[in-house]
Formats: sequence, C-alpha cells, structure tokens
Amino acid sequence: MSNLRSLPSTAPLIIGYASNTNSGKVDRAIVDGVNVIIWSFIHLHIADDSKCTIKTSLDLVEIKRIREKYKHVVHLAAFGGWNGPHPPTFSNGSSLSGEKWCEVFMKFNEENDGLFDGIDWDYEGNDNLDAPTAKFTLKTLDIMADFTTEAKSQGLVVSMAPAESYLDASVDPDSIDATFSLRLDLPPRAWTSPEDRDMIKGFSHAGRQCYSYVIAKAGVESFDFISIQLYEGYAPYVYEVTRGGKNPVDTIMERVDGFLGGYVVKGMPLTSSPEYEVKIPPSKLVIGIANKWADGIKFCKIDPKTLKDAYDRTENKYGEGFLGIMFWTINEEGDDAKSRMTHALKKEFQDQHPDDYGGNEL
Repeated sequence: MSNLRSLPSTAPLIIGYASNTNSGKVDRAIVDGVNVIIWSFIHLHIADDSKCTIKTSLDLVEIKRIREKYKHVVHLAAFGGWNGPHPPTFSNGSSLSGEKWCEVFMKFNEENDGLFDGIDWDYEGNDNLDAPTAKFTLKTLDIMADFTTEAKSQGLVVSMAPAESYLDASVDPDSIDATFSLRLDLPPRAWTSPEDRDMIKGFSHAGRQCYSYVIAKAGVESFDFISIQLYEGYAPYVYEVTRGGKNPVDTIMERVDGFLGGYVVKGMPLTSSPEYEVKIPPSKLVIGIANKWADGIKFCKIDPKTLKDAYDRTENKYGEGFLGIMFWTINEEGDDAKSRMTHALKKEFQDQHPDDYGGNEL
C-alpha cells in the first residue's frame, strides 16, 4: 500500500490512544506533540453468514480528515481493549489463521483508502472472571503472532501494548512470576500481605508473561515498538512506588534494564524450548503511562520529568534512549495546557529533536 507512513526516525515518540474523533482533542494533541495515534478499537468479526470482516464503531470519515490534515502523524488501529472481544471462532470452533485475518484487515484498510499505517495488539481480560476472555487461548496468541509476521511482510507498522503483568521484566527469575500462563484472572503479584489484599478488595485481573509467547513466535524484530502498560491496575510498578516508597526513576530503570538485558520466561508452550529470553532493544521499547484520569493508588501517576530523567539515564547507559512514551488516553486530556499530558511531554522532550513534533496551529 503506497501511502503507508513510517514511524518518525529520530525524536522520542509521543504515542496517544484515542477513540473520540469529534471533540477536537486529537487535533490539539497532535499540535501539542503526539506523532503516533492508536485508534481504539477495531475487532476481528465473523458475521452470521460466516463472512470474516473488521468491525468498529470508530468514525472513519473523521480519522481520514485528521490523517489528511497532519501529514507527519502515523495512525495505527488497535485490536482488543479491556472487556473487548478476542478473535472469534466459527460455529465448529475453528478460526482463520493469523495470516488470513491479516488479509481481512488489509482488504478493510484498502477499502478505507489506507487509513491505518499498521496495527496494535491490546488484547486484555474481562471484569467478569467467568467470561471466556478472562483467559487467553493459545489459538489467540498464535493468531496474534502469525498476523504480526504477515503484517510486517506487507509493510505495516506493528506494535503491542501488554499490561505490565503480561510482560513483566522486574520479576524474581526463580519465582512462579517468571512462568508463562494463559490466565488473566490472577491476583497482582506484588500485593501479597493481608493489608495489601484488603486494600485491593479481591481484585484478580493480572496475567503472567502471556505476551512473551507472541514475541517468541513472531520474533521481536517483527515489532516496531512494544509499549509496557505501567498503568495496569495494581501493577507491580504502582506498588513499588506508592507502597514500597521506591524512587520512580529507579523503578522505571529496573524495567528498562530488565528488558534491555533480557529475562527468561519458563514454561513456554514452544516446540523449540520451554524457556525463552525476552529481550527488547531500546529502539523498540516504549513506556506506557496514564494521564489525568489515574488516581495514583490503583493506577500509577508518572510525571513527564520522571520520564525524561529515565530517558536520559537510558541514553547515558546504553547509548540511546528508549523509543518513546505512550499514554492512555487522548480522550481524557484537559482543556488547559497544564492538564494535557501531550503538552507536558513535548515541553520535556522537544529539546531532543524539535522539528519532529507538530506545529503550533490547529
């Protein structure tokens, strides 16, 4: 597809999720400095007549307007979301392969004039622990991996955004937390004391290294970036900073060091080996944060200065910074500059490569 855009090649990326096209917030976020928009969400769908399609409630006409107005911005479409559907099956329990689902997406994208430059994997769990999507199936992970490799061969940008527990580089390597699981209904690993358990009130929506399988099967080289959701509910990060009192920059750096140095996941359902080393280069690593909706208790708050300090420490230690910052969500950005994450991130990072960020006019 000739009109596909590539990721900016120099500046730390500022990546924002969005779904509301009509509030003006996406336009403002782009002017503030966002250079990658991930639109949430689209879904793999099997119609009643067994036709395989892409289903979405996104306003594709408005996305096209935004795309045409801001030529420097890359647009991805995200699959999944919390409580969102996982890949569907036919009545006999079978499904298309990931490669075939990619063909379905490519047709959808072509019919919409190449609206999206790529896709993002954001499959997650469900509030209802009895729902089928409160756990992964190996078939779902296989679809993700096979779709990814086919998408890359077609020139698409591919990213994933695992919750921290789904790809956790800060675990004790000798603990069960370094072991693969399909479950998405586990208690959060850091909150272990009776007082902690009482505080989280039975919350049990964590995973355990599930996205590592997708990376192992598709290859880390198949992903343009991997965004780690530090804002996962009751994530290890929020526990260590709020309950443990750890320095937030040091805590981010523990994750950066873990991914860049590599950590081993055990119990993998791979034919080659039950162990796999997850290793993500800085050029593919993105730190995922929340903006003003986060409460700082269940969902972490991370200020842009902390992120800049972590970026600089990464650059000094490894010769390059991590690829960028992702945040959820542009829909929650404020009206004034001080309440907009995009504005604050640009203020911290624009000295790196100011020409790679947006203009000053809507």
